[in-house]
Amino acid sequence: MSIDVIRGIAIAGILLINISYFLNQAVQSGEPTGGDAVVWQLVDLLALGKFHFVFAFLFGTGVFIFLSRLRAKEGSLWVYVRRMIILFLAGVLNSALGGIDVLMSYGVLALVLLGLTFLPRSVLVTVGVVLTLVPDALTLGASLGGSDGLPPALAALQFGRSLGHMALGYWLAERGLFSVGTRIPVKKVFYVALALSVPVWVWTLAAGTGTQQAHDIAFFTAMIPGLMYVTGLILLLRGAKAERALSFLRFYGRMAFSNYLGQTVICVTLLPVFASAGPKSASLGLGFCLAVVVFQCAFSVLWLRWFRYGPLEWVWRCGTYLEFAPLRINDSRAAQQPGRR
Repeated sequence: MSIDVIRGIAIAGILLINISYFLNQAVQSGEPTGGDAVVWQLVDLLALGKFHFVFAFLFGTGVFIFLSRLRAKEGSLWVYVRRMIILFLAGVLNSALGGIDVLMSYGVLALVLLGLTFLPRSVLVTVGVVLTLVPDALTLGASLGGSDGLPPALAALQFGRSLGHMALGYWLAERGLFSVGTRIPVKKVFYVALALSVPVWVWTLAAGTGTQQAHDIAFFTAMIPGLMYVTGLILLLRGAKAERALSFLRFYGRMAFSNYLGQTVICVTLLPVFASAGPKSASLGLGFCLAVVVFQCAFSVLWLRWFRYGPLEWVWRCGTYLEFAPLRINDSRAAQQPGRR
């Protein structure tokens, strides 16, 4: 359950990051000033890059779970390949609708991750660490040094940084990160990441409100707070009260595919109407973001009362296995065919 809850929080965080882009596309123009600049700076500080890391990390976790089940059933790896081709095509659709897309790159990188799973785990984790740290360190250094543009090799490494996040998510899931009795020192990892996040946040704020330097620092150091978010949420969800209080987010997370594309559809259709009276303040933009998340959470809870999968999750599953999967919970066939997830 904790994975679905954290995934739901990551989906909400992705919209929080993207809402300013959708506002600008809708009619908003110009750089924010005054209080708006401060608000967007705080969004960068707390969310920019962090939820990209969490989303990719959990994607790697999902790959581990899927491949473990597939291999246990001695299924063909072509099932996995089809799954990622469908994901890539969904990314093409999302981009065509006007959204900021990661699904195309995820579909490609997931095939590379598949190859890494056949290698010794020392290689897998080394690739994860190198692709997580090196591109960010080099790019941030180039940015703060005033370089114009990135060398092609560095740009290629930047494309692969999400592969590093996925590889770490895969490796740590394999080692039992989300298990109650895990031997991974989750609490120590959380405190170390928290201790490192504080100077990162101070550094970001010291770079100045609304500056490109502050934006780059927030983005290219995001893995540290991102890891803190993941481990902190794991610890939080070990408590019964927190688990109950956040349980609605597991439905949101279970429908992450549908909700991710749904955010694009909602923002490109409704935001132009919302912003037609002129530029909107950051608070109104964040209010719209909150309204979308609340609506999607409610829709996810209601939908999954009646159906086994989200709408796009169902299409994804049917295409993955090349078979018609029972959708309604009360479908008699569903009782006879336990779902492969």
